[in-house]
Formats: sequence, C-alpha cells, structure tokens
Amino acid sequence: MLWAMRIQVCASAEQLAQLRGPWNALLAKAAENTPFLTHEWITAWWRAFGSGLSMYVITAWQDDELVAVAPLAYTKQQMVGATRSVVTFMANEYSNRTNFIVSHAPHAALEAILDHLLTSAPPWDLLQIEPVDEDSPVTQAFLRILADRSQAFGIEDSLRSPYLRLPATWAGLKEGLSPAFRKALDRKLRKSRQLGASLRVRFLTDPDLTEAFDIATETWQHASGTSIASTACLRQFYSELAAARSWLQLAILELDGKPISFEYDLLYERVLYNLKLGYRSQFADLSPGLVLQAAVLQHAAEDGVRQYDFMGSDDGYKLHWSRTVRIHRRVVVFNRQLVLRVAHLVRWRVKPFLKAHFPLLVAFKRALRPLSAGADQ
Repeated sequence: MLWAMRIQVCASAEQLAQLRGPWNALLAKAAENTPFLTHEWITAWWRAFGSGLSMYVITAWQDDELVAVAPLAYTKQQMVGATRSVVTFMANEYSNRTNFIVSHAPHAALEAILDHLLTSAPPWDLLQIEPVDEDSPVTQAFLRILADRSQAFGIEDSLRSPYLRLPATWAGLKEGLSPAFRKALDRKLRKSRQLGASLRVRFLTDPDLTEAFDIATETWQHASGTSIASTACLRQFYSELAAARSWLQLAILELDGKPISFEYDLLYERVLYNLKLGYRSQFADLSPGLVLQAAVLQHAAEDGVRQYDFMGSDDGYKLHWSRTVRIHRRVVVFNRQLVLRVAHLVRWRVKPFLKAHFPLLVAFKRALRPLSAGADQ
C-alpha cells in the first residue's frame, strides 16, 4: 500500500555498493529483468560514465524489503531554449535498455517514486527516461500514472532493436531465414572454410579482453570512436562488466591462427545479448563479422539459449537474421513551469495537429528551410 512505502535516496558510490544484495534480489522477481538493470551493470556504468552527473537513485521499501528502484541521475542539458536541469536514467548509448525496477505492487511503488520526484527531490525541469520497452508492464503502468495525474509528458521514438527467438538446432534457425540470405550465408561460410578460417568460442572464467581490445583497434568502429577500445572509459566499462559475473561469452574468429574478429556477449536468463561485434577492417572481404555471428548463433541454439538480442538499432545486417523488433521509447515529463508547459503543448499538441490537418503547410515550411539556411550563409 502507498502509505506503507518508505523512500530512501542513494547519492554516492558507497551507498550504491551497499544495495547490491537487496537490489539483485528485487530484480530476480521484477516484472522486467535484463542485464542493464543489474546492480553490476549500473555500478560499472556509473564508474565509467558518471562524471559530471549527480547520482540520485530512489529506492522504495516496505518494512525492510526493497520493492522498487529508480536508477536516476541529475544532469544539465540544453533544452527548450535554455540550460535545463534534467533527471535521467543512468544510461546512455551503451545501455540499450533501462527502466524502473519494480516487483509486487508496481503501481503503488511508481506512484511513490513520482511523488518523491515532484515534492521532495531537488528541483528539475524535465524527467527524460529512455530507452524503455514500450510493451513492458512497468512502462505502461508509469504512463497510466502520468496520464491519470494530467502530468505533461510526451513520448518519442528511441530504438527499434531486432531479436531472434532461437530454435533448438542450427538447421531450424536457417529454415527461418529468407532463401536469398540463406544462400549468401552458405556461400560465405564455404569461402571461410576454404581459406582455412578456424573458429573457437570460449567461455571466459578469467575475463581477459586483451585479444578483443587488440582487434577493436583495427575496426571501423574504432575510427569513429565507438569501439570497446576507443577510450579509457569504454575499456574500463567493458572490462568491469566482463569481470562482474560469470555472464561473459567472448567469441574469437581466427584466420590461420590470427584473431580477426570478436563478439562480446552477455548471457543472462537464457538470453544472449550482443553488446559488441568487431573485425579487423583489412579482412572485410571475408565477411568475418557474419561468419562469427553465424557460429555464435549456432552455438547458442544448440546450447539451449532461448533468444538472441542484437541490441542497438535495426541495422540491415541484423534484419537479415530477424525482422522481429522490440520497440523502445523516450518519455519526457515536464514540470509545471509555464514556459515548459507551453513547450510541451507546442511539441505534442500543436505540431501533431498541424501535421494531421494542414499537411501542405507543414510541407511548405520544410521546403523553406534550405532557402533560409542558404540565406544565413
């Protein structure tokens, strides 16, 4: 019951460390349970990316039992024409999923968390939470609460992440592929065998990422600053995750004994989450990423893994394997400042109305943008 809920705030790494036991016990029975909500993930994320943020993890308790967690942080962002105080989940582009962690009585717990944010938390302008699974009962419960309270909020697209339900065999998996892709896959696998490529998949008890980091430095992702080895923060993050639990599965593809590709996955609750896949750019003609991913999928299917999550966005190479996607949203909640209420009204009421009823006007405004940009130059 709401009146029996006790709210406590965790605002330091030391306080966060003390929550590990009750946090993971709560997650084990939560409505939404992914590796991105584990205490280990949040801790590694904070150590790597928390600089410049103020931790504000809200915990809800009934007696001595932890019943909900909101892993939040305060930050400053340029929004609605000014620098705003924004409350966000402890997540970024490397956290492909997040949400409130709630077990029983989810409505009461979410009500208590929102009440705290609105009445007792330090002042904020916007609450921006993403990426949340739109089908999650936690997401749906929170949106109903916002609507029932007439709280100003908006919903935007965030991620469309493909995933694949795995059959028990590699043959069964291939049967679900399109004929064109299956043919191309078979051709590339034959080519890799003819070149003497050997694949080994190992489960690391000693999570040494040396080989993966070495390969990552010669990938196209490294050149764009997004590989697992691009920055000290990313190296730290992926190293800490690898050592946090016995969930790491690191696959290495070797060509004549030389490691040329890696896949960094986490196995959690019989779901294999593909966090990173990379290959040395000089071997791109051999399709090493595809060859390695095929081997990982075969191993996972035959090992009883029930689902493979490609993570990230719905890139074309992922959609070859599966067109089933998980939709994620960004939810933006506005406080009651007049300027923010007006901004919400324009963004989520006026603009959709004009788009629906005056499409020619909207098209005309879009056509004028390149002209105005040229005039400014």
